[in-house]
Amino acid sequence: MEFDDMDHMPEWEHFNRFGRDDEDEENLSSHETEKVRIKASRAKNLYNQARSVYKYSALFCETLAGEMAEMTANLIMQNALMLCPKIIGAEGADMYILRMENASIIRTNSRELETQVRAADMFEICTPEYKDIVLDEMEKFRLLFIEWVKCFEKDEFEDDWGLY
Repeated sequence: MEFDDMDHMPEWEHFNRFGRDDEDEENLSSHETEKVRIKASRAKNLYNQARSVYKYSALFCETLAGEMAEMTANLIMQNALMLCPKIIGAEGADMYILRMENASIIRTNSRELETQVRAADMFEICTPEYKDIVLDEMEKFRLLFIEWVKCFEKDEFEDDWGLY
């Protein structure tokens, strides 16, 4: 697989607007418009970083060798593949409970992805330099994730499960 061929994860613009009408934006104050812009910018940055994590994870998996390579690669890619759709799910719903649920899933998949990359290194089935690249991309993702979650606003909907 060539790096350029891995752009099959849709660009952020493919999902733009998330159901917001131009009329909605016209009725917002300048403060509210700025909040919407910041929120959208943080989501876009996180999504684009998730695409990078996905690409570098796929490249990393191609370098794995040995008895556990296939299983490890499958686990890594399952986790990497979940990041972008869950960001889109959180942004599309625009409900606090669903945002938090998706954020929790993203965090879990991210942590599992990191664990699998570190396990590949521990089992000596990868090149350590490639491991470092993926982990660096994951750290960038984690920092953007923290900023993204700060934009979540509690709404009037109650969580039937009592978690959020």
